[in-house]
Amino acid sequence: MVNVIFCGFGDDMDKRVHAKQGDILLRVAENNGVVIPHECKEGNCGSCVVRIEELSDEPDLTDKTSSVDPDGWSVDAQTTYMDDRELDTLVEMGAISRTEADKAQQYVRQTPVRLACQCVIKETILVKPFE
Repeated sequence: MVNVIFCGFGDDMDKRVHAKQGDILLRVAENNGVVIPHECKEGNCGSCVVRIEELSDEPDLTDKTSSVDPDGWSVDAQTTYMDDRELDTLVEMGAISRTEADKAQQYVRQTPVRLACQCVIKETILVKPFE
């Protein structure tokens, strides 16, 4: 089980919930009373776009070395495959750039903006509305 923290979604929807690794973010939100607007649930419409921040369950506060590669991608981040359809939708919406999408594919990392219907939960995350 991992924690999913919803923040900024409104009254009674800001909360921390437990989720199974591998579950879909939109399903976790729905099952816990958090409303994320959505239409297609297929990754095409972009209506369920959210901001994601990966959080470590146990941060190492003693390690002062940098763990970021020259392109700005954390080498310690969880490997997360993003489908081409999701990346293309995010680029078409203007939520991420084509360069960000290409780097997400190259490094097999998620972007800080995701579609809740496509986001597979792998670790503790903070979820905020996309504005």
